[in-house]
Amino acid sequence: MEYLQALRQGNFSKLWLSQILSQVAQHLLNFALIIQVFNASSHTNLGNLAVSLLVLAFGTPSIFFASFAGAMTDRWNRRLVMVVTNTLRAGLVLLYIPLQDNLIGILILSFLISSIMQFFVPAEASTIPQVVPKHLLLTANSLFVFSLYGSFVVGYALAAPVITTMGPYGPYLLTASMFALAGLSVLGLPRGSAGKRTDLPKFRFMDEFKAGFTIVRSHRWLSLAIRQLTITQAIVGVIMALAPALSLALLHRPLEHASTYLIIPAGIGMVAGVGLVGRLTRRYTKIRVLEIGLIMAGGALILLGLSGLLYRPIDGQQVLTGAQIGWIVAALVFTLGMLNAIISTTAQTVLQENSHEDVRGKVFGALNMFINLAGTLPILLTGILADLLSVTAVITIMGVSVVIFAVVQLLQMRSKGQPSPVSNK
Repeated sequence: MEYLQALRQGNFSKLWLSQILSQVAQHLLNFALIIQVFNASSHTNLGNLAVSLLVLAFGTPSIFFASFAGAMTDRWNRRLVMVVTNTLRAGLVLLYIPLQDNLIGILILSFLISSIMQFFVPAEASTIPQVVPKHLLLTANSLFVFSLYGSFVVGYALAAPVITTMGPYGPYLLTASMFALAGLSVLGLPRGSAGKRTDLPKFRFMDEFKAGFTIVRSHRWLSLAIRQLTITQAIVGVIMALAPALSLALLHRPLEHASTYLIIPAGIGMVAGVGLVGRLTRRYTKIRVLEIGLIMAGGALILLGLSGLLYRPIDGQQVLTGAQIGWIVAALVFTLGMLNAIISTTAQTVLQENSHEDVRGKVFGALNMFINLAGTLPILLTGILADLLSVTAVITIMGVSVVIFAVVQLLQMRSKGQPSPVSNK
């Protein structure tokens, strides 16, 4: 079996272990901080805004540093980059302990940790082709995608039990240990650097940004893929930012006690989407999958927002129990997680198929900035609107907006009558 062959590659196993440890640690840390920040600021009636700022602190560094980090890791020793970035994160995470009630300090520290992560990600991704044979490259990448979504389930599901059993400092002590182990696991890898090359042009931030933007703007299918990725990432960011309030509105319980209905179904849905996307793209064109997938995601958001109405009694009697409503919410969250994985994986493939190898790194560096830049404003606005209106109203409005955008996009593409150049193979 190809998966076993890939895992038998010693250096790949070390790299994959590093990814699993660092991803689980990052998700556990994110969820623990969301709980902490929401609980600490809920008495001010600005809890949703505070969590939105936290999500932005983790997301915005990629806007500023992703392109620069990608270019520089081609010039540096990638093994050393992975060791140093994980070691730095292990040390910095411990600083959350004295900053328990300092929101500004938490935001600054979160921004710094996420900035360091921007160097780890391209160094890790660039090392994969160097530690597996070419015929196992697709299999290795599949394992990385699977663990990327699987770590979401494990990290977020662990947060509440860790807080309960180890106390409020538990998540920080555990994630610091995991980051340290992630750094140690890659010590035995080859240098994985491009060496001292003289043919690499001098990095200029604005030149890289403009070149990537020009490539994307001039190619129809690259533009479509980035729009889909931008929307799906914005949806994920908004739901993360509003998760504590959503838990109270939809499940009538705090987020740390609602992982069965919110966190675990979303992660399982993402893993299921990774497994399903291959079958869908063999049966339909990738563009069709993107078109219909986004409409369905908007519909699921609308239903999620409206599910809060299930608590309203009819003729003075409650129709559904809290547990029944919880499983309805879990089914909708599972669907959203699955659709997110399907759309994201398909859009990434469209980008790879329609960007030339010579500019692929530049395109993905620029696109990473675009995605996070476009997702910043919705996260901030929805946090403010949730405090002014209600969290369920915001989710419903967002779902309606996604459906309208997806339908208009579909009609525009159909009116042009141009078939997709991306086959279903």
